[in-house]
Amino acid sequence: MAKSAKPAPAETEAPPKPKSKKILLAIIAVLLLGAAGGAGWYFMKGGKHADEPKVAVVEPPTFLVLDPFTVNLQHEESDQYLNIGITLKVASMELADKIRQRLPEVRSRLLFLLSSKRASELMPVEGKKKLAQEIIVETNTILGLRSPPQQTIVHERNAASNTDASSGVETVTVASSPVEAAPVVHGGEADAGVLDVLFTNFIIQ
Repeated sequence: MAKSAKPAPAETEAPPKPKSKKILLAIIAVLLLGAAGGAGWYFMKGGKHADEPKVAVVEPPTFLVLDPFTVNLQHEESDQYLNIGITLKVASMELADKIRQRLPEVRSRLLFLLSSKRASELMPVEGKKKLAQEIIVETNTILGLRSPPQQTIVHERNAASNTDASSGVETVTVASSPVEAAPVVHGGEADAGVLDVLFTNFIIQ
């Protein structure tokens, strides 16, 4: 009796390749690269914006036109007078309103200043520049933005009395300080006061 043939061993199936894991890893890698690129672009752009200087908004100056002045100048060879137009350049509209509120005082102080001048002082360009600075100081002093010009007191004793100092005759002379007055420190930008003086008319006759 013939022996029955042995059954062939069953072929073992090969395990499936992990394709899904590779695809998942590839997707993760792409996402990571995209995120890294986006972050780099953001920081580069953000850094450029951070380095750019911020532009401060500055209020434009205000120009305040005063009524013309006509004053008699100090007598030299003959009587002369000055006809002058003045425009004040101030730091803000608020400050211009303050000047308008005290305009009678401003005009009075400027009339005293102008009438104290001689024609020979005002003819040169330097004399006009000095007058402009004096007007700035006078106006800012009225507004409380500068301390008033200080005065120095000079004591003189009569040289005839040298035996007893108490018996000497003492005279007091008040000398004006230089034109520029010491500024008063304030907090706001409006405290800059009068920035410049513009002469729109300047006639000496």
